[in-house]
Amino acid sequence: MLLNRENLNALSRSLRALVFQAREEYRPFWNRIALESRTEGRVGTYTWLEDFPTMREWKGERQVQNLSLKTINLENADWEMTFAIARKDVEDDLLDQVGANAREYAFRWAQHDDYLVTQLLLKGFSAQGPDGANFFGTHRVGKKNYQNAGTAPLTRESFRAALANMRSLQDSRGYPLGFFLDRPLLIVGPHLAPTATEIVGVPTLPNGGANPDYGAAEVLVNPWLVDGYAGYWFLVDGSRPIKPLILQRRMDPEWVAKTDPEDDHVFRHNEYVFGIYERKAIGYLYWQLAYGSTGTGS
Repeated sequence: MLLNRENLNALSRSLRALVFQAREEYRPFWNRIALESRTEGRVGTYTWLEDFPTMREWKGERQVQNLSLKTINLENADWEMTFAIARKDVEDDLLDQVGANAREYAFRWAQHDDYLVTQLLLKGFSAQGPDGANFFGTHRVGKKNYQNAGTAPLTRESFRAALANMRSLQDSRGYPLGFFLDRPLLIVGPHLAPTATEIVGVPTLPNGGANPDYGAAEVLVNPWLVDGYAGYWFLVDGSRPIKPLILQRRMDPEWVAKTDPEDDHVFRHNEYVFGIYERKAIGYLYWQLAYGSTGTGS
């Protein structure tokens, strides 16, 4: 390829189109457990509700249900991902190799939101949620305590117990929340995937007969639940308009390119640089929609 400004600008445009297309083709799972929000400023502000409004018979004046408990502020962080292409690879027209590397770059970029929400889940056993308790822990609601955390390994019995527990949640007035009734997500790593599938993913039991838990949850295999987190498992109700987590965006992703031969980096390293810039943040919302176990108990 002739390395003039026109051809290099065309290369940047082609790579941008390739990277953004590859990202659009990726099927994420973060949007099933996190609410997406857009902000116009550095910080996004949200109101967390302890109780949710309910209908009542209208007698006398309307009763305003002021149910907000706490304001959540999320400050956007800067994120970048950058890759370089050697000048000689462009000059020698190794564009198939360049394109393959760019698509792999796009795949890693597309995974990032999934990675971020996974880190929230993993940290939830020690990080506080909006009510001041650990997101996965003991929560005071009215005069009762509810637990959305455990240590039991994933078994048919522990799955049933966790699901029954989350289905029994009530607000401070004793009103049933009605969560986890519509096929929640059972999130596991590769190690627990066969166990999760045996519990809810096949119609028959290993020793024969109908599986009463078949379809009670949808198995979602999370590639980051490995090594020290291989035994972790989560139940998430992603069927509601609200979600347990939030992913906040300040701006659309921005494509940045350095291809000018007079650029200091291009001159010093004999390579062209391309990258993505984003501003976003993640945070906790409703613990009532998520259950987590470390799988470390007996």
